[in-house]
Amino acid sequence: MKRLANKTIILAGVGPGMGRAMALLFAQHGAQVALIARKPAVIAPTVATINAAGGTALAIDADLTNEAQVEAAITQAVTHFGKLDAYCALAGGFYKHLKDQTEIEPDFFELVLRNHLQTLFWGTRHATPHLKANGGGAILTVAAAYKTLREANIAYSTAKSGVIGFSRTLARELHPHNVRVNSICPGLIRIPSTATTIGAPTQSLQRLGQPEDIAHAALYLVSDESAWVTGQTLDIDGGDGIYGGQDWDMR
Repeated sequence: MKRLANKTIILAGVGPGMGRAMALLFAQHGAQVALIARKPAVIAPTVATINAAGGTALAIDADLTNEAQVEAAITQAVTHFGKLDAYCALAGGFYKHLKDQTEIEPDFFELVLRNHLQTLFWGTRHATPHLKANGGGAILTVAAAYKTLREANIAYSTAKSGVIGFSRTLARELHPHNVRVNSICPGLIRIPSTATTIGAPTQSLQRLGQPEDIAHAALYLVSDESAWVTGQTLDIDGGDGIYGGQDWDMR
């Protein structure tokens, strides 16, 4: 069953890991996908893989911290495909805990907030009118699970906590317009996705997280199956937040 048949989805801030896995899985389920990133070399192979497999994908080069470029990229995607059903805000980065709070430069702190929160603001600001015009849809944001926040640098942890607050308030604002807003909170997943198709996740909690674990959760939240779900956060961490899980070397 094609769970996203006839859907158009923008994935903004796509990288080689979770973002790539989401794009592949969404396309496998019938979605037309537009991938936005400021590094064309990152998204071009994913777009080529999708189109070669008979899917429909479009690559758009844009800096998500630049409002004019964000607006132009979203307009390009909607013009190309004719509508918008879901917007996925995936931009982030700067996770490693290399310095403590007193050692972090103010410029770094501002850079992290800009990449996580300003990109989210600009993207949802310009995607929302198209979702409303479509009669509703979904916005998916990416925060972080508890253990991921705990072990990250303070700028990253602050930004991801802000993503959750932003998303819940936006969910309230867009509720009358039938636009759902939810956050996924991944555990620590460092590996890129090298697959050309996304299969079912390994049925075990005793393992490291994989990009496809996040992609399958995202699939549910952008599909019509989650039509009565909004303002929620979903941890996808193999139980690390309650169990303890692996000891990680974050530095």
